[in-house]
Amino acid sequence: MTIGLDIDNVIADLDKALLQEFLKEDKNKRGKGITNKTAEHITQGMFDWTKEEIKVFLDNNLQQITEHLEVVKDAKKYIAKLREEGNKIYLITGRNSRRLKNPKQITKDWLVNNDIDYDKLILTENNIDKSKECIENNVDIMFDDRPMNCILLRKSGIESYLFKTRYNYRYSLNVPMINDWKELYELVRSYSK
Repeated sequence: MTIGLDIDNVIADLDKALLQEFLKEDKNKRGKGITNKTAEHITQGMFDWTKEEIKVFLDNNLQQITEHLEVVKDAKKYIAKLREEGNKIYLITGRNSRRLKNPKQITKDWLVNNDIDYDKLILTENNIDKSKECIENNVDIMFDDRPMNCILLRKSGIESYLFKTRYNYRYSLNVPMINDWKELYELVRSYSK
């Protein structure tokens, strides 16, 4: 089976790192901390920052943040198990050069530094729709943290599941969700049988 995995918030804990960095930077701004705990995302109204402040912060910091992300709990363990069982692991990410210098190299370095084993790394042209890359690479099942990606994948005939994060669990877009890596692993094994 060929398994497609998004990187950020499926393998790499981007949201956790972003929140930590936003909290640090907020002290240099107005120091109010989180002003909207029910915001859809850190970058969408959680802090009282303007859109321009968020843009400047991401432009200046996303590179460094991305280089030092932690691995999502159990991701490395279950990726290794899936590969041992004969599955192909294709990492399909929307990382781009808008805020990252040489996103492919940064990603490869991060994967090596964190000992993540995979078969193929694919950077998409469009971070909203990964259907083209999944179809071209014969991906059987895809896991992503963005509901819209999952919807578009399903419309293209690719089995896809939303990987639960603290920001996407409220979506009720008829997209099946998995809670963690153990559940992902068990789901893939059930398809294999």
